[in-house]
Amino acid sequence: MVWVSPGKFVMGSPESEPGRKTDESPQTTVTLTKGYWLGNTEVTVGQWKAVTGVGLRDKVIKMLNDETLYDFEGKKLRISDFMGFDKNDPDKIMANEDDRLPMYFVSWNEAMDFCRKLNQQERAHGRLPAGYEYTLPTEAQWEFACRAGTTESAFTNNLDSIAWYVKNSALGYTGKGFGNPPAGPRNVGGKQPNQLGLQDMPGNLWEWCRDWCGPYPGGNVTDPLGPASGIDRVNRGGSFGSGANDERSANRAKNPPNEDSAYRGFRVALCAVQ
Repeated sequence: MVWVSPGKFVMGSPESEPGRKTDESPQTTVTLTKGYWLGNTEVTVGQWKAVTGVGLRDKVIKMLNDETLYDFEGKKLRISDFMGFDKNDPDKIMANEDDRLPMYFVSWNEAMDFCRKLNQQERAHGRLPAGYEYTLPTEAQWEFACRAGTTESAFTNNLDSIAWYVKNSALGYTGKGFGNPPAGPRNVGGKQPNQLGLQDMPGNLWEWCRDWCGPYPGGNVTDPLGPASGIDRVNRGGSFGSGANDERSANRAKNPPNEDSAYRGFRVALCAVQ
């Protein structure tokens, strides 16, 4: 975990920024009054296994055979049907399975459940600081940490050195992957850290944030938690399959909280209980 001190920043992007999207405005001045710890990298396959007792392959097979009808933006569907997966062949949708890979095929709901289990385990061992809990970072906490004091949201000059994205993710890739040439998630920590010491903030996997997705309020806000309700949850940072514009610190994405994808994972935050 890396400590992120309290601070203030401008969230979103100006209209003049190349590659920006309309949902990155209005720019909003955010004050974070409480520091927090953030995972140095995305949660790994090995860490997921240690907390949940379930490995990546078993988790994917369980998802493919889950007959539960979940809500996907107003439609009741099985996860496999929503994603268009062949439930009889997990190898068609899986990449590599090493313990140092970021854990992929994790829905927002499953990421939050992981945090609850981690809290239970750490509390039982006396390792959870009083008044703190493991959870997903808010969208504001994520962008603040990704920016690491910078004012530009695009990594124009050094993206290759800090991120696995579509331009470099197939270079030197071995094993199971997607596309031709194949690519997939890479072991965490393989790229240079940002000024806070955080790795893989842009690239590798999209990362779930705690917030429902909604428009920015504009003006000045303090310790924002996002909308009180919504349809989709925010995810940030781009992935090994994303272009450079998606790797910008201001870029936003949204997906149904029950969606499982090979392009999405998460990192945990240790925050004061809100």
